[in-house]
Amino acid sequence: QQQQQQQQQQLRSAPSSSQSSKKVRTLMCTTESCTDATANTPGCKEYTTPLEKCYNAQTLFPGDESWSDVDIYDTMVMRNLKRTFYESKDGSCAGREEEEDGHNIPQAVDGEDTFILPFGDCVGPFGPPRPWGKFTLLEDEVMSEE
Repeated sequence: QQQQQQQQQQLRSAPSSSQSSKKVRTLMCTTESCTDATANTPGCKEYTTPLEKCYNAQTLFPGDESWSDVDIYDTMVMRNLKRTFYESKDGSCAGREEEEDGHNIPQAVDGEDTFILPFGDCVGPFGPPRPWGKFTLLEDEVMSEE
């Protein structure tokens, strides 16, 4: 009976899969030498955004000119980041299709605003003021803003 109680306590304290969430850490820099850069590197700034959830970066990072005002939906594809942009600006990713089971499938409004980005590499250029970026997958972390 004591063993059963211990097992039940372990089950209660173990995180459930619905509670675990993945995030994307984006390090944006002014130069293309961002592979070894950190948030403390001059000219770089770090952001954390959700994975598999529509968001509007201007809501998460108000007034930050590094981000556009359109909605974004990030997913994983072949161990890379797939970033899709939408014309909507309210965090809804308007234009997504829905599967039979009720899950949304992100579909870019014009079919041209989807990018596959590697994790861990410095990629770009995207646009001013920090046109180069490095993406990192975070698991089971709480979203934070800077």
